Amino acid sequence: MDRNQFIAALAAPAIALGCVGLNAALAAGVGFDDRAGYTDAVKSLTADEAAAHANAIFARADIDGSGKLDANEYAALAIVTAELSRLNGFYALDIGDGREFVPLPVSAPGALSQAEHARVDAVARAEFYAAAGEDGLMDRQEYVGEQAARFLDADRNGNGMLAKAELTSFAARAAMISRSDA
Repeated sequence: MDRNQFIAALAAPAIALGCVGLNAALAAGVGFDDRAGYTDAVKSLTADEAAAHANAIFARADIDGSGKLDANEYAALAIVTAELSRLNGFYALDIGDGREFVPLPVSAPGALSQAEHARVDAVARAEFYAAAGEDGLMDRQEYVGEQAARFLDADRNGNGMLAKAELTSFAARAAMISRSDA
């Protein structure tokens, strides 16, 4: 059984039972491969690459194929991404035909505590409602736009590319590492 068959086998009952957390874990697509399954650590990230990554994540996060994410899907995706990134010690990126990673600025802080879980959930929901349209749902354009805003926040020198500290900051933000973690 290959990775996709394994994920499909897990996803079907999870979708049927409405297990949002498991759905988000499957959508995040990280945690099933160890670092050896990734290419070298990414040295820079362009705005186009970040947008492609956001599109790939949205496609996987939209489990029901509705073309929109609700607050629960978005929060679950954020929690799973944070948890897996912290456990792995890196933030995974889908860029082009491969998977790359950005090491986190802390050495594998481990699983989220209950307080961190609650914080990530609250931050994700606030982000969701700030970016979602009046319908209370987030479509692909809104999601990619929210991710583009994260990219622009990290691009301190405004050159359209993240490198070094900017890239580390972007990864830490995606993994929702708080200042107290770093």
